[in-house]
Amino acid sequence: MKKRSRACEECHRLKIKCDVSTSPEATCERCRRNNLECMPTAPRLQRDRINELEAQIQELRIALQDQNSSTTPSGSTTTSGSITTSRSPGSLLEESHNHALLSFLDARIPQSKQQDLLYLFAHQAGAAWPIVRLPMELDHIRAKSPILLLSVLVCSFTQATQGTELDVHDELVRETMRILGDEIIGRGQRSIELVQALLVTAFWNKVTRKGQQGSCYQIVQLAADMAIDIGIAGFSLQPTPVSYFSRHLDSTSLEARRTWLACFVALSTSAISIRRPNPVPWDTHLEECLLDLESRGEPTDMLFCQIVRITQLIQEISNHLCLFHIATFVDANDFSTHATIETLKNKVEAWAAQIPPYLASSQTLKVWGHVAMVHIYELVVHTPTNKASFAAPFIPGRLPVKDFPKPATIIFPLKTALEGIVYNCHAVIETAAEMDPALVLSLPTFCFAPTVLYALYVLVTVLVAATDPANTYGQCLPKDSFRIEQCGFKLRSLTACMKEFDPTLTCWTTRMFDATGWLEEWYNDYNAILWRYEASLVNQ
Repeated sequence: MKKRSRACEECHRLKIKCDVSTSPEATCERCRRNNLECMPTAPRLQRDRINELEAQIQELRIALQDQNSSTTPSGSTTTSGSITTSRSPGSLLEESHNHALLSFLDARIPQSKQQDLLYLFAHQAGAAWPIVRLPMELDHIRAKSPILLLSVLVCSFTQATQGTELDVHDELVRETMRILGDEIIGRGQRSIELVQALLVTAFWNKVTRKGQQGSCYQIVQLAADMAIDIGIAGFSLQPTPVSYFSRHLDSTSLEARRTWLACFVALSTSAISIRRPNPVPWDTHLEECLLDLESRGEPTDMLFCQIVRITQLIQEISNHLCLFHIATFVDANDFSTHATIETLKNKVEAWAAQIPPYLASSQTLKVWGHVAMVHIYELVVHTPTNKASFAAPFIPGRLPVKDFPKPATIIFPLKTALEGIVYNCHAVIETAAEMDPALVLSLPTFCFAPTVLYALYVLVTVLVAATDPANTYGQCLPKDSFRIEQCGFKLRSLTACMKEFDPTLTCWTTRMFDATGWLEEWYNDYNAILWRYEASLVNQ
């Protein structure tokens, strides 16, 4: 007799060796001892299919329970006249998820208010930082992209603009992050809508009274990885194997190109902020996306294209000057270094010259142009050991108050660079302070406020280096050239105006600008130290 080739169900379940006899009908030794029915296991493919069907049945059961209140009692068919259309368990489950999400949103922000906020987004945050384009028809976006709608309504507006109570606002922020986590991690979903929703929650990252809900840096990486998986990142970036069936149908659409460019901006911003190399360098596919968006895009896309261009240029500056490599020191008191600086300066000036005339007055682009120059000149305060201190967070406790360059002699290009970094730091702060507070709150908290704080941080660092009595920097930069008191006053005035729009400080931008209050106290203490030092020299 031929020996039975498969173990019995009981032995297979316990993962033990099945001692089958030579007779196909006979029981194994364990089943015989325990008086159990000895049934051979089904073939592997059949078992997998059975498990799949059981999972679908369970999903269908859950979907039917969730749709008991629907006008279609069974939840399995919809009838229009004499035509009946069957729906799959997967679609029923998706409808159930969307219905629960929209019910949660409607209970906290009425649909009439949602329509108003959608209009505001198009003319404020969506216009100031146009990474996504949303249709103005609320019903359309509720049906097609409910998760993106939730992310936009919750993250891109202050609690006061939402018109919600603070407890409700905090609940909305927490639930938005939970829903995203459940969709992406729990259910393994991938779509361009989820990439856009992740970008929105990262760029306009929110805080509650219980703290931050998720790390914006990790969210950005998650959005980029998903964009690669759904196939909108070009052929040079290989998606994961499990994502093969989740690829976006039209990877050359303007929506797909805009979304991947937004991922690049987010990744580059993250890289320069934490001083790590960008995992997605600029390539031919990104260039193709940019050119296509410039030629076929909407008017607001032109602003976004300029943001992409200056972001790519800042990344190029960071690569050439080794800002991402903490252990690499580039000496600013060297003529060869300033040849590179001059080349990069010319590129920034060329970018500014090609900006379309109708965007030339954009304060957002002015800020980023001056920030690019600050990055170029940042070398003047680098030493072999202090480069890590120029990564976020930009707080007084990280100021390199003792570790700064002290050259015996200063070459002329270094003197020019010292004057240039002070000028551009002031330009960043002054341009931001002159902005409409509503525009400042509309710009992404992930990169705008930290960029302004970076300029302030660098300015104070140069001040410390120049006011050291033993340092030659003081020969190039007199103390009154820093105008720290005026900078502090302008930032305080801007913060006061922002608090009128965001009195509960639910926007990170308001909180970060409010935190610049340290500047006045720190500067007074620093002046007192300098005064005591100078007085001691006089008395000697």
